[in-house]
Amino acid sequence: MAKKYGLGGWAMPILHLHDPDYCEYGCPICVGARRGNRLFRALQRVEMFLLRGGCWWGKARQTKYGQRPNQICH
Repeated sequence: MAKKYGLGGWAMPILHLHDPDYCEYGCPICVGARRGNRLFRALQRVEMFLLRGGCWWGKARQTKYGQRPNQICH
């Protein structure tokens, strides 16, 4: 079941840096990039490069689901 995050995902769960579900369901950049939005895909590529694999939530997603933040779960 998808969790709901405030302000359409823009209200990040700062106190829960290892919440993989934020990357999966809430993060506007990651969710938008996985849906194919060009702007968000470009932002995510920059984030993946600068942070070496994504943000805290993206790394937690990779640990839980076994897929990087820019990969779609099948």
